[in-house]
Amino acid sequence: MDSKTYYEGFTDRWTPVAEDVARSAGVDSILIMKATDTHMVTAASGGPAREIYVAGGAGPKSVVPGHHKLYCEQVINDDRVLMVADAASDPEWSGNEDLVKFGMGFYLGYPVHAADGTPIGTVCALHTTHPGGEAVTTLNERLGRLAGEVEVELHERAGLP
Repeated sequence: MDSKTYYEGFTDRWTPVAEDVARSAGVDSILIMKATDTHMVTAASGGPAREIYVAGGAGPKSVVPGHHKLYCEQVINDDRVLMVADAASDPEWSGNEDLVKFGMGFYLGYPVHAADGTPIGTVCALHTTHPGGEAVTTLNERLGRLAGEVEVELHERAGLP
């Protein structure tokens, strides 16, 4: 994917924030993602799994033949928060790429909207296992706030998304 497919400037701006949220909640990954027609593209990444989820990297959506639905894809499709507590024990999610390839069985994601209200991306957390109630409470608070902050920045940018 070339740099035009994700939010330009987001990596430098949002990586420290993603790192802080991952550290405070004790999770493997915090991501800011942008939806394209066929992929979910990483705009910023923080946490120990940052080497897996690199800025500009993309995961194919289920519209690409042979690929399972992505967690973030479902957030976009439903335009609502999604939490998957244990993908390995959930038939809907047991074939998810994040679980199968990277062992990320826990997911919590919030939609990010364009100025017209259309869902265009997500902010999310991934972890190998359910991180526990206190961490989930922290994640819900921080991710909800982060989604709002990302939306404000996008709405202020001329011509984006």
